[in-house]
Amino acid sequence: MERYLYSIEKVAELLDVHKKTVLRYIKEGKLKANKVGGRWRIHGNDLTDFAGTRGGAEEFVPRVQKPKADFAPEPFVSAVVHAENIDREEAMRISNTLVAVKNSGIGTDKRCRIDTVYFEDDLKIQVLIWGSMDFTYQILKIAEELLK
Repeated sequence: MERYLYSIEKVAELLDVHKKTVLRYIKEGKLKANKVGGRWRIHGNDLTDFAGTRGGAEEFVPRVQKPKADFAPEPFVSAVVHAENIDREEAMRISNTLVAVKNSGIGTDKRCRIDTVYFEDDLKIQVLIWGSMDFTYQILKIAEELLK
């Protein structure tokens, strides 16, 4: 349990309470939580401790379970590559190459995504990458070679 961080919504579901109730527990200091990326996250151990001390015998406390392995995908990352002094033709080549690489099989997870934005007046391109760590790493290495 200790390796998992839970969202407010998931804790509310597990405890069978409204998410505002979970926020109240946090504000009252009854449930330990930390902000991660601007959102509250509850450590598995803290949730287990809280669930074990909640209420008396008349109050039902559901058992907190580990998420199933198939619901714990690998970490997901995003990156933005900015490049200047790129003409329109070069921007199209970079964009098409990166999308072709993604479609060739390294982006098998449907959440993997590449978007490009070209700013013609400024001769700049932005490449936005979302995906697994491995996917993002591979795309960044290819983008580095294309932009040399």
